[in-house]
Amino acid sequence: MIEKTYMIFFVFLIMSIKTFGKAEPSIVYSVSMPKPYTHYFEVEVTLRNYPGEFVEFRMPVWTPGSYLVREFAKNVESFQAIDGKEGHAIPFSKVDKSTWSVAHQSAEIVVLRYSVYAFEGSVRMSYLDEDHAFIMANTLLMYVEDLILKPCELRLDIPDVWKHASTSLSEIDGKSNSFVAPSYHVLVDCPIEIGNHEVIQFTAAGVPHEIAMAGKANYNSEQLKRDLAKIVETSTAIFDENPNEKYVFIVHNGDKRQGGLEHARSTVLGVNRNSYNDEYAYHNFLSLAAHEYFHLWMVKRLKPLTLEPIDYSNEMYTDMLWVMEGFTSYFEEKIMLRAGFHNENQFLYNLMHAMSTVTNTPGSHVQSVAESSHDAWIKAYRKNENSQNTQISYYTKGMLLGAMLDLAIIHHSKTKQSLDEVVKDLYHEFYKAKGSGISNDDLKIAMEKAGNMNLDPFYRDYVYGTAALDFQKYLDYAGIDMTDANEGKRAISLGVDLDEVNGKLMIKSVLKGGAAFDGGLSAGDELISIDGHRVDKDNLAGLLSQYSVNDTIQVIYNRAGMISERAVELRADKRVAYTHSYSDNMTGRQIAVFKAWLGK
Repeated sequence: MIEKTYMIFFVFLIMSIKTFGKAEPSIVYSVSMPKPYTHYFEVEVTLRNYPGEFVEFRMPVWTPGSYLVREFAKNVESFQAIDGKEGHAIPFSKVDKSTWSVAHQSAEIVVLRYSVYAFEGSVRMSYLDEDHAFIMANTLLMYVEDLILKPCELRLDIPDVWKHASTSLSEIDGKSNSFVAPSYHVLVDCPIEIGNHEVIQFTAAGVPHEIAMAGKANYNSEQLKRDLAKIVETSTAIFDENPNEKYVFIVHNGDKRQGGLEHARSTVLGVNRNSYNDEYAYHNFLSLAAHEYFHLWMVKRLKPLTLEPIDYSNEMYTDMLWVMEGFTSYFEEKIMLRAGFHNENQFLYNLMHAMSTVTNTPGSHVQSVAESSHDAWIKAYRKNENSQNTQISYYTKGMLLGAMLDLAIIHHSKTKQSLDEVVKDLYHEFYKAKGSGISNDDLKIAMEKAGNMNLDPFYRDYVYGTAALDFQKYLDYAGIDMTDANEGKRAISLGVDLDEVNGKLMIKSVLKGGAAFDGGLSAGDELISIDGHRVDKDNLAGLLSQYSVNDTIQVIYNRAGMISERAVELRADKRVAYTHSYSDNMTGRQIAVFKAWLGK
């Protein structure tokens, strides 16, 4: 597939392609922001030479990489359609929540004008205030379905007080702040940061990279260049090539961490502005960057078959997010290890923490990781107080499955193959050679071939089933032991997550099968007393320590303004806290697997 510069060739396609003497349809987007403090973008869409009498303009409802219908049309105001030559209004009607039908009656030029309110600070939404503008084009720009693969142009009218527009889009020569894209897909996959942010540039893996640091933060520019270059080089080495001619890190520094969103030629990272002088927080930032950077291969190019072509108007289902996000989370850890930011103990600690999390989540026995992937649209982004009892994260469990499969491949191939080779070969075979996505079967076959093994039981039990993960079996291949630090010192537990709100001890969630769950307490209840003793967050553990398993306590609580009392039978806290150690007598094969796995 062609992955290089969009070329001036596309500009000619936009402007004046002639077919049998008739000009091809073309589309140009113009975005202005005359009053940034109002948070309104002004959008103009100019459509030329569209055949027929009606044309439908659609606003996407979701963002690829963020699997939730967010209804971007809700922010559209003052929609109007105009004949670009005659200047008069053109009739239109709203077909559905996100579609406008314009009766252009074969007008040569149709101009749409509308406003979009943008004041939600996140990595997936456009944003505008007096400090900066952030454009996620799919939240601003409507598309015409049968022109979605055609070249398009974007023109920005930027306030004079702002100096920079950082994006991976190709700028049109001789036209300031004008960009060309070979399709609407590429246009909306290239976010734009506009303002007076610092622009930091470096080259890694032979590719120019730009860091747009938006917002005040305590970072060191030279350190960022050096450390992100290590992330780039380490990631690229897995696939033997970097497919970009330019890559942009857009970093929004604020008062909290917002996560990241991947794009084929860039990423957007939401970072706490105080992250850069604290080693733990800074490594979390680098881990986030490693995760999103790995996505430029995994999911943006090597993707599930069912996620292409993109349908911006409807949910697109896949049961492979445990691979696309889970494997990426696993490789994030491997990249941090290989780049020298984590040592092997930190790497293993993170895996143990993930294993503890999955084991301690009752939903791991209810929802399979394939089902978790498929139901991301209705569950992953819509968690409630009962989610831990019914769901499992395809990120966390997928990361563990990636580690288990990697160890199995290394072990059964006698260290000749690993999961690295599998994803690299799939990238080159399917994306590069065929221009195609992959299925679960394609991945399974590739891993079975690499490890000379049958993965039917693995998929049955761990991918499509909810069996407890036998993580120790796979760690044995590398001579690593997993132990539960809580074994033999079980505390008494109510089985609740608590939060203190305005001096009140509130139940946030109730663990399925725990004492509170079986005793009838609910999320939202205020705990008042236990056996006549007033409770708060500081004394609860001490009170419970006086009891034994199966003891019954009288709990007084407040539910919706009504004081009630219940008898609750106490249980042992069954939560695990896994730690790792190294086997005393590693075999030669275990040592070889250990070295191959951890890159020693």
